[in-house]
Amino acid sequence: MGKMSVSRLMSLARAPVAALLLLLMPVMGCSTLGYYQQAVSGQLQLIVNRRDLDTVLSDPAVRPVVKQKILLARQVSQFAERELGLPVEDSFSTYVDVGSPYVVWSVFAAAEFSLDLQKFCYPIAGCVSYKGYFSPDSAAQFSQSLAAQGLDVFYGGVAAYSTLGWFADPLLNTFIERDDTRLAGLLFHELAHKAVYIPGDTRFNESFATAVERAALLRWLQLQQQSKAFEDYLVLEQQRAQVLTLISSAKVDLAAIYASTATDAVKREGKAEVFEVMRARYKELAAAGQVGGVFSEWMASEINNAGIGALADYNDWVASFEVWLANLDGNLPAFYREVQQLATLDRLERDAFLNQLAATRTPE
Repeated sequence: MGKMSVSRLMSLARAPVAALLLLLMPVMGCSTLGYYQQAVSGQLQLIVNRRDLDTVLSDPAVRPVVKQKILLARQVSQFAERELGLPVEDSFSTYVDVGSPYVVWSVFAAAEFSLDLQKFCYPIAGCVSYKGYFSPDSAAQFSQSLAAQGLDVFYGGVAAYSTLGWFADPLLNTFIERDDTRLAGLLFHELAHKAVYIPGDTRFNESFATAVERAALLRWLQLQQQSKAFEDYLVLEQQRAQVLTLISSAKVDLAAIYASTATDAVKREGKAEVFEVMRARYKELAAAGQVGGVFSEWMASEINNAGIGALADYNDWVASFEVWLANLDGNLPAFYREVQQLATLDRLERDAFLNQLAATRTPE
C-alpha cells in the first residue's frame, strides 16, 4: 500500500496539486453514514473558522510570512480574473488555518492487474477516482480495508480542494506557506476547475486544470519579471517531463502484461520487474543530474497501480490541451469556451478528440 504526500505528488505531476474535490457527501448507497458525517463536519469546520483577509492582515498575532503570502494570493487572484479570464468571484477572500499541513487525505485504489482506478461517487462532482477524508486516521483505515481486499492502494495528504463554486473556497495554511511559484500555480489550478468541470471525468478535469495552471504560471512569472523563478520553473518542467515519460513507458509495459493470458503468478512477477526497471532508470537519470529531486519520494515509496493511476489522472491529457491552447494562439478565454463545448459531448467523443490533438503534437 503506497503512502506519501499527495500534494507533493500532484504538485510535481501537474505542477500543484493537486487538488482534490471533496464536495460534502457521497450519494446514497455509495458510502456509509459515517463517511457522510465526517465530510459534512469537515466542510462546516472550514466555513465556521474562516476569517476575512483584511481581519487576518490587521491581526498582530499572525506571522508576517502568512500576511505576505495572503497579499501575494490577492495579486494572483486579481491577475487570474483580469488577465486570464478565470472565474475568481469570491474564492480565496477568506483564510483558515486548519492546524495541519493537509486539509484532506485522499485514497486511490486499483485492482492488482489493472491501471484503472476505482470510482467513488458524489453529487455534483460525479464519480471520481479517489475518496477524500478530513481525518488521516479514517483515510488510513479505509486504505487498509481496500488493501485487505487485494487492491493496490495509494493515499496521502492534500493541501487544497475546490468546491466548484458552491462555497467560497478559502485560502488555507496548507498551501499558503509554500513557495511563491507553487502557491500561484495552485491558485490557478483550483480556479480552472471553476471554469470547466465535467462530473465523473477526473482525468479530463485534472489535465485541463494542469494545462491552464502551466500556461498561467508562465505568464505570471513573466509579468512579475521574476527571471530566476521563471528559469527554475522551466528546468523543473523539463525534469518532470523526463520522469513522466519514464512512467508512461512503464504504463505501456504494465498494460501489455495485464492484457496477456499469463497466469497471475507470471503477471505478478512481470509487474514487479517493470517497477524495478523504472526505478533503475530513474536512478540513472538522477545520477546524471537530469531529474533533480523530482518524484524522488514517490519512486522510493511502494509503487503500485493506484499510484500510477493517480499520476495519469493529472497528466494524460495535458499535452492535448496544450496543443489546443497553442492552436488558439494562447487565448485562454477562447480556450475555456471551446473546452466547455467539448464537455457537452460524451466521454468517447471527448477522448477521441483529445487523442487526435495528442497525435498532432510536435515532439520537444
